[in-house]
Amino acid sequence: MKKLYVLFVLIGLLILLNCCVQKNHDLDDSSPVPAALNVGTPEFSLPPGIDLFQYSASASGNFNMYEYPSARIWGWSTNGKAAISVERNEDGRGGKIINFFIIDLITDNIDFELKIDSFDHECYFANYSFEDLFKTYSPTISSALGSNNIISEQGNDFLFFPFRKNDITFNGQIIDLGYVEDEFGMFEEAVTRYSILLTAENRKKVIASFTPVSSVTGFIYVCGYFLSPFEDRIMIITAEEAFGYEGTRLNFRFNGFNLEVDF
Repeated sequence: MKKLYVLFVLIGLLILLNCCVQKNHDLDDSSPVPAALNVGTPEFSLPPGIDLFQYSASASGNFNMYEYPSARIWGWSTNGKAAISVERNEDGRGGKIINFFIIDLITDNIDFELKIDSFDHECYFANYSFEDLFKTYSPTISSALGSNNIISEQGNDFLFFPFRKNDITFNGQIIDLGYVEDEFGMFEEAVTRYSILLTAENRKKVIASFTPVSSVTGFIYVCGYFLSPFEDRIMIITAEEAFGYEGTRLNFRFNGFNLEVDF
């Protein structure tokens, strides 16, 4: 009797297993299948992370800055391009976002852009890192670097204004600020426009003018610059401090300038 009981149990388990397998085979192509991370790229290495706000301090006395995005310089070309990524943890909705792009610093046009959002993967509720997300898109990133002749991991030093080069002092500042009353009451006034001015002794030039990304932007900062390892071209980093989910957050701008010829 005991042997017969064991036999019935084994038969029941086999039937249950067969049903599970059959159910899995019955899934058609329309069934939602979450995208999974492919992190099996051990040779893929990341440039070091850089705090682009390290030389600045928030001017907002009412709110704490709750987010400091990290940036990476992936390299430069010999003809005025740079590859950058900016990564941030998204408060409020949660998850991680990476913006990878290649900018032409002669025209300030974006030649390539890739947005990586953890919401597009099943890793939203898992403890995946930014490195895992980068590895998932490593073939796309590597192809973009190659097609734009980016020489990887050079020119990573983030420097500050003012600086001297060839016995000339260069400085960057924000001018032509426009304001309106902040209808949301987050700041005393909200910035509506601004320009970036670069000076060199008795020379000066407005290199760009912007309307802030967010309509609730309180402050603008010239954060610093990177110098190309191949030419006297700098990439100037500007930050807009705007109201976010639980405080203020930063939106960055990237602009190129050739110290020899652009004046």
